[in-house]
Amino acid sequence: MIESVSRRAFSSSSGTYNVRASELARERKLNIFNVTIVLLDDTQHSFQIEKKAKGSVLLELVFQHLELIEKDYFGLQFTENGSPPNATNTEITRWLDSGKSVKKQVGVNAQFWLAVRFYPPEPCRLAEEFTRYLLCLQLRKLLLDGRMSAPKNTALLLASFTVQAEIGDYNATEHQPNYLSELCLIPKQSAEDERRIRELHKLHKGQSPADAEANFLEHAKRLDCYGVESHPAKDYHGKDIFIGVTSIGIVVFQNSTRVNTFSWSKIVKISFKKKQFFIQLKREPSESYDTVLGFNMRSGRAAKALWRCSVERHGFFRLRAPRRRHLLESFGAFAGVAAPTVARTETQALEDARRSRSSNRSFVRRSSSRTRERSAGASPALCVNSARGARVTAHDEPPPRAAWGDAARDIEDSDGGFLERALRVPFPFVDESESESAPEQAEDETEGVEGAVFVHLSAGPDGRFGFNVRGGGNGVPVLVSRVAPRTRVHLQEGDQVISINGKDVDEMTHEQVVQMIRNTKGVLTLLVKPNAVYEPETGPEEPAVCFVPLEPVEQLEGDPLEQSMLLLGDGLASGAALKQYETLLRRLSEECSSVAKLQQNINKNRYRDIAPYDSTRVILKNSPTGDYINASYINMDIPNSDLVLTYIATQGPLASTVGDFWQMVWECESSLVVMLTVLAERGRAKCHQYWPKVGTTPLKATNTLTVLTNSEQNLGHYVRREMSLKESSSGASRNVTQLQYTAWPDHGVPEDSTAFINFTKLCSQLRNHRAVIPTVVEELAAEEERVLEPPMIVHCSAGVGRTGALILAETALELLARRQPLYPLDLVRTMRTQRPMCIQNASQYKFVCESIQAAYSQGVSTIEKPTN
Repeated sequence: MIESVSRRAFSSSSGTYNVRASELARERKLNIFNVTIVLLDDTQHSFQIEKKAKGSVLLELVFQHLELIEKDYFGLQFTENGSPPNATNTEITRWLDSGKSVKKQVGVNAQFWLAVRFYPPEPCRLAEEFTRYLLCLQLRKLLLDGRMSAPKNTALLLASFTVQAEIGDYNATEHQPNYLSELCLIPKQSAEDERRIRELHKLHKGQSPADAEANFLEHAKRLDCYGVESHPAKDYHGKDIFIGVTSIGIVVFQNSTRVNTFSWSKIVKISFKKKQFFIQLKREPSESYDTVLGFNMRSGRAAKALWRCSVERHGFFRLRAPRRRHLLESFGAFAGVAAPTVARTETQALEDARRSRSSNRSFVRRSSSRTRERSAGASPALCVNSARGARVTAHDEPPPRAAWGDAARDIEDSDGGFLERALRVPFPFVDESESESAPEQAEDETEGVEGAVFVHLSAGPDGRFGFNVRGGGNGVPVLVSRVAPRTRVHLQEGDQVISINGKDVDEMTHEQVVQMIRNTKGVLTLLVKPNAVYEPETGPEEPAVCFVPLEPVEQLEGDPLEQSMLLLGDGLASGAALKQYETLLRRLSEECSSVAKLQQNINKNRYRDIAPYDSTRVILKNSPTGDYINASYINMDIPNSDLVLTYIATQGPLASTVGDFWQMVWECESSLVVMLTVLAERGRAKCHQYWPKVGTTPLKATNTLTVLTNSEQNLGHYVRREMSLKESSSGASRNVTQLQYTAWPDHGVPEDSTAFINFTKLCSQLRNHRAVIPTVVEELAAEEERVLEPPMIVHCSAGVGRTGALILAETALELLARRQPLYPLDLVRTMRTQRPMCIQNASQYKFVCESIQAAYSQGVSTIEKPTN
């Protein structure tokens, strides 16, 4: 045994070998494997990670490679068989879990696809232009492969914005008639489609790539399937449906039509057990039980996937901060599966983006459209260098033809101009030059306002400044709600406006703020507090576009009715019509419903937030339970005639209000009751059966009123009943017809618009035209009384949604028959001044507008009244 060796012995002809270090290096090499990521522009990139690395490590590598700031909206997808995600393999498509090992989720040969995981409900609130570009790429992929559907007109409009972003302005010398034939822009693309896209492309002259993408997103976000992650399921009748999860809640689709929406505010709990997925809804005041809806999924794994998806989206969009997992939950101390959590919420992501105020860097745009001839591995056909690098060629082109009309029809310049205004949705853009000198009082005004800055904007050619505001009045702060892309240098969504041109806005209403901005000539000076918290429900917002002409109809060329229908068609195609609808006030703030809130009347309301105005409510004269009923008079004047369509819009009777309902029918002398609901939908009572069955004893509604059903006919989509209403004290009786429309689902729309229009015509024909004067409010009694017909009584469940739809449809048919111009938005506004929330959601409004269009295209003659 050698106890000691001199160092000098190893100083020559010697060497060393580190055995352990070499083995560790070999182990490290074996523990690293390659991961391939397919990006949204179809380019691929490989990353090296350790085999034990979690998903968060890979995600961070991808985001760093892309220099992606708003990364919370994105994730990595993979499929169980390694095929690209598409419309046919959604059941085997998974999201990479950031908290679990990558290798355990996908194995060694890993391939992922970058995708948008959380779709922002308002894309304009994204701070980065690059983020909006990636969102556009994702939506284009979904539209092309069928995972996302859109009406034909909307799909063509979106395709035209894609062409503008990738090619630039239309130039007849550079773009041959078939210049779109090599691009795949929509599924099953035809020559006629390319012609219509080309006509729309001409309208986008001057839009930069960022502007065109902003317009693309403004229209895409209005699609029913925008941001929906669908899961196949079956309802309790065994029908095939799709359950989707969005930022607003859980939606149900059947045959590509949204039939139901459950908002997060109405959902109490979501759960799953084996193959079933459950939604527990908030109890209504009139209900004595909780409503739990169950859906049958294809497997237990599918039910769990839908549950996880719902939890994650609720956490991201509805919470201000991620839910903190209970300590014992992480150790499995609780029964069941631990609920997933998100790293950050949308609120946190938006606040970070506002604080960063990051500059939009230059990046390379690649064509997302597949040419029909090149292979998947070929280089992109189009490439745009820099953030605004699309060619914008100066040229003088003749005005384009209308995209939706006949190709041979000559359209005046004003029509093309209107379409250009309607299709440029976000805003007219501004000159971003600041004034050279700030006002002298600037320093004084900023005192006491922490972090406030001055912003100086010059108006564009049309006199607008490129931003919208929300709020104002009653102490509500005035916030910047939308900003044109080129104005984001100065303003951001969520900034609070302190003063305008030196005048404080604290005491101004929303209308006064908007008017002051519009009246400003030259430079607009704003005192702004950056990074204010954006609350989306702080008040009305200035409409982004106006599809109703500002000038009188008489000044428009051609037939006024035809002009109004063209405007309606363009508004529906571009999304402007629904955007205008969303800006309407749901109820008049100055009106009140104090009588409905009295203690003795609260239980007479089916829903606590739907009650009649005091000024238009129906007042009962001889009801033993009081004069209140949840019903409103609605009168719709037909211009240039003496006709007034009279209605009573009411809720579906409760068991305790059946007597009040029939007392109202008797006192108003109506002979027609229209019912637009079934008695129960999805396990929830929508209306009490307030009539007796045929062949049974009469129903004693009150001490003096009895109801007898004489006959009942089921005519497919509706049921007709003939009844007799008898008053015992006087011995008088009256025949009453009830029409029950059974083809309108709750929170959805009918499948057949023609059947609905025919039903509406029948209702109009059965009106009783005996002249009577309806009950009037005492304050209005001094005014000149007008002889009106007995009102048609219309009800659904709440008496506002489907009820308002029928009133709008009949009024529109009368206007069509009399060749009067038709503007549905104005009609809805008129209805809501008489009963709040008429036509409850955008899908109902869209359905009625499309039904009116169909009736107009088929030709409508004057509605004939029955002779008997």
